[in-house]
Amino acid sequence: MLNPIKLKQNKKGAIGILIFFIVLISVLVLGFIATMTWAILDIASDEITPIMEDLGMVETANVSEAAEYGFGIVDGFIQSVPWLIALGYVLALIFTLVFVFLVGYNPSPAYFAFYVSLMLLLVFACVIMSNMYQDIYTGTDEIATRLQEQTTMSFLILHSPWILALISVIGGVIMFGMKDVGMGGGGL
Repeated sequence: MLNPIKLKQNKKGAIGILIFFIVLISVLVLGFIATMTWAILDIASDEITPIMEDLGMVETANVSEAAEYGFGIVDGFIQSVPWLIALGYVLALIFTLVFVFLVGYNPSPAYFAFYVSLMLLLVFACVIMSNMYQDIYTGTDEIATRLQEQTTMSFLILHSPWILALISVIGGVIMFGMKDVGMGGGGL
């Protein structure tokens, strides 16, 4: 017989599952946006920096040297941004699993079918996002060449259906396989 006190205590429902999948799809979308933004900034930086560094002298001021200090440093930072984007993307994906483990969310087994359906929707969304990225990536324009320079993020986005499916399977094992231990992680 069901214990009515236990039923009243677990009012979380499927909100943890929804949050998990919303975070996963948000990480994918933000990674896509970040790579596209970097490509546009890199194009602009490659056009603006040489022009600004060739200004020459204005009366007694060496404008080229001043522009080299400003625009040269900004261009150097823009050239290192792909590694920062890739590192942030991988850490965000790892954080989702760590967060699931630390929170210790333990949904009812009745929500397993809901979890699997959200997992399938996530894979379909990843396929759509991956195909959009591939269409841009395989082009011959400036943005395509900049995306081809980002080998790590291009790999992660192009293979996102497999990567996020694996992460959601591991997350499901953590969520549905944990014992109810009260506060936070442990008890696998």
